[in-house]
Amino acid sequence: MGFLIFALFVTSLAGATKVLYFTHEPGRWHKYTAQKKIFSQIAEKAGWELSILTGEHEPQIAKLRTPDFGKGYDVIVYNFCFAKSRDTEAQANLVAQTRENGVPAMLIHCAMHSWWPTFRDGKTGAIGPDYKGDAKADPVLVAEWKKKHGEKPFPAWGDFTGVASGRHGPKQPIKMIKVGNHAATKSFPKEFTTGNTELYNNIYKLDSVIPLIEGVQGKAKATVMWLCPQGKSQVMGLTVGHDMGDWATDEYRGLITDGVNYLAKHPKP
Repeated sequence: MGFLIFALFVTSLAGATKVLYFTHEPGRWHKYTAQKKIFSQIAEKAGWELSILTGEHEPQIAKLRTPDFGKGYDVIVYNFCFAKSRDTEAQANLVAQTRENGVPAMLIHCAMHSWWPTFRDGKTGAIGPDYKGDAKADPVLVAEWKKKHGEKPFPAWGDFTGVASGRHGPKQPIKMIKVGNHAATKSFPKEFTTGNTELYNNIYKLDSVIPLIEGVQGKAKATVMWLCPQGKSQVMGLTVGHDMGDWATDEYRGLITDGVNYLAKHPKP
């Protein structure tokens, strides 16, 4: 596969919501090519102007270092899996698109299981006390960041996602329970049971997180969809979506549609 594929799809109608879909192909644990195709169908039905930024795993991480890559978009949707990445420059620039540039972000499934060394695979207190979450960062990575950036805050990924996750359960059905009424879940039923898929655990949550859907898998419970204010804009997390059976349902597609539309209409927290 080539270094990068960049394509415009769907519409160029004046006033159409401009969405950037960022992924990588091929996926080792996820069928990102098939998911990209379904997302394109969702976008076409919703009438969005869709741009897709895709390519191989490592080159895509590098692409995230591009300044202002989110400029001109109403929403950025991230569907990737960079669990072991130590590239804090790429991660910090991604975060800046939302916190500083004001472009809201939707994070799908393994996007939550990315940059683990910044919040999961380290030591408590390694990043200091002035953080909202309970990140356990790699002290070596923190030292490298401070050497280059001084007192600039270390980019703990879990503090950006809002709900930090470090593992998932077995591939079994999840009972998804809607929390109250919200425009981002307006087409979703009060309860819905998935096919066999993964429930992501919650290591910690920021106090500012607004739960939208809770998930139950056996005795395990976790927030599976939420909103979280981030600087000039906000993040929406959706951890369900590992199995292609999830993507095939109207319920899941509706969550993506309603979620993106909500973020486009409410870019500020």
